[in-house]
Amino acid sequence: MIYLCGTNLESKGGFASINLEEICDAKLSDNVNLVIEAGGTKKWQTGGITNGKLTRLHVEDGEMLIDEECPSASMGASDTLSDFISWGASEYPADRYMLVFWNHGGGSLFGICQDELFNEDTLSLKEVEAAIVDANVPLEIAGFDACLMSSLETAETLQGYAHYMVASEETEPGAGWDYTEWLEYLSENAGCDGKKLGSVIVDSYMNKCAAYDEESMATLSVTDLTKLPGLSAAFRNYSGELVLSTQNSSDFQAIVQGAVQSESYGERSGDEETFDMVDLGDLMNNTGGILTKNSDDVLKELDKVVVYESHGAYRSKASGLSVFYPKYIDNDIYHSYEQITDNTAYLEYASIMNGDWDEGAWETAWQEAYEDHNSEDVSSGGFFDSFFSSDDSGDEYTSGGFIDSFFGSDNNENSINIFQDLNPVQPGDEEIKFEQFLDDDNILNLNITSGLNLVKDVRFSILFEQDEENLLYMGCDTDINADYDKGEFSDNFRGTWMTIGGEFVCAEVIDSTDDYDLYIIPAYVNDEETYIRAVYEFDREAFRVLGTYDGADENTNLSGRDIHPLKKGDKVDFIFYSANIMSDDDEDPEEEITGSIIWSDDTEMLDEEMADGRFYYMFEIVDIFGNETDCDPVIMEIKDGEMYSYEVE
Repeated sequence: MIYLCGTNLESKGGFASINLEEICDAKLSDNVNLVIEAGGTKKWQTGGITNGKLTRLHVEDGEMLIDEECPSASMGASDTLSDFISWGASEYPADRYMLVFWNHGGGSLFGICQDELFNEDTLSLKEVEAAIVDANVPLEIAGFDACLMSSLETAETLQGYAHYMVASEETEPGAGWDYTEWLEYLSENAGCDGKKLGSVIVDSYMNKCAAYDEESMATLSVTDLTKLPGLSAAFRNYSGELVLSTQNSSDFQAIVQGAVQSESYGERSGDEETFDMVDLGDLMNNTGGILTKNSDDVLKELDKVVVYESHGAYRSKASGLSVFYPKYIDNDIYHSYEQITDNTAYLEYASIMNGDWDEGAWETAWQEAYEDHNSEDVSSGGFFDSFFSSDDSGDEYTSGGFIDSFFGSDNNENSINIFQDLNPVQPGDEEIKFEQFLDDDNILNLNITSGLNLVKDVRFSILFEQDEENLLYMGCDTDINADYDKGEFSDNFRGTWMTIGGEFVCAEVIDSTDDYDLYIIPAYVNDEETYIRAVYEFDREAFRVLGTYDGADENTNLSGRDIHPLKKGDKVDFIFYSANIMSDDDEDPEEEITGSIIWSDDTEMLDEEMADGRFYYMFEIVDIFGNETDCDPVIMEIKDGEMYSYEVE
């Protein structure tokens, strides 16, 4: 069963039609029925589907045959999905059922299936769960031919209703899965289980991405949802220790810094909403120095759950499942996450990260959670079983859990006081103080003299002085000399900046790993506004342009489908942002086009020497709560090929 919500992927790019053609090209055996519900788009590029209707059809002998046309309804509504599942199972009964969601995805926070005809209505994870529960059709595979949906939260939504999940941690190319390849395998091996079929979907997808030169950022994995309870319980134990670690500023800082270094998915520029999705395994590896026992348990259980996965070179830390992590949290993001989880400890950690922690509210929340745990309406298993259950449960993660093992309490009812008496670090507990100076070698030094334990990150931004009133923002980077233990930082500015095809670009670093930095560059490509993604590989000491990425829909926050490689002949206009520093008005920077190129096969991204001029260089300090402190800028002036540094008068 394919829930084909075409949206702008179809109306603008015809991507659904491409996959429908692949489906019709597959030689299906009598042992396989393939049914589709098509809707959610303003215009179908393929024949045989009526615009403005919900069309139910099946594929037979390479043709799409309409079973029925239903009145238009939102594919972002739970009952629309439920009706389709029930209809498919009733009209085409089978030994095994597979449900594929086809559309944009927005990770754990923003769900899937944006309907272009119904005000961009979208299925949240709760709505997906409600639909599957209502339809009451057990699934061998729940698949997501969409971006960002291979998360712990998605898996927990499906657990108990599907055996396997096939999904991607990262964005997916618009061309999506290779339907011909895996459908023909299924037709020849109709008795195979979801694990084997899922591995064929993964391999054929990665091969298709390679054929389109889009494999470097691709991910896809198969997870066994029957193994998920152990992982969920281990992560809840991890969450409990995570909350308690916030009472010590150095531990809190180490965890936040580790989380920031974890591989992130769907990252966008800093002024947009974020998906806040990081790789679960990488998060455990990067925070294990503080939360060793519980992070090791999560990794052990994760290895059982993810039974097959593949990833490209620039998603090298992908383990198969991501998880929400509150890197850039605000109230809206917090409340979105609150709707999809009952992990009280992790919610409290998110609240602390949001700088919105309320002692009384969380005392009440913990008491209510404990009472719910002991009520007859709540099933056993999960967080409070891990913390409070009796020793006769017999489950590795539901007896002698986190509280007992760390605090030796035999009185489970009183263990809740550990969380009710929490005293976490909060914004304003200590002020970040610093001093900066130019040394004898004209190097800008920054020393953090107070509040070092609250510092998450230090980077720099650079602006070009166009004239006495206007500055042109050129971007930000992490290319500095840094000693976080001592709180000592200095500039590594060499009078060079990033260019593409010989034109300077406005580049922002959005993700850093041990292997590479990932950048985003605003541009118009063939007069369409977009972002260029590029990486700097440390081992090669070289840049590589990956392609263009449109970001997320401003209304739904669902991710753009893919990264499009730039093609020979593409016209690229590079966007910068200019601000008047003499104006008292709080105006948005103005967009400027400062350079254009025609893409060719030998176009390169390089670090090149900048022309003579004055550049404002400014350190930025980001604390563990995401608050930014801009240090005073200094002027780096390039004159006759020499560089001079001095303070702004």
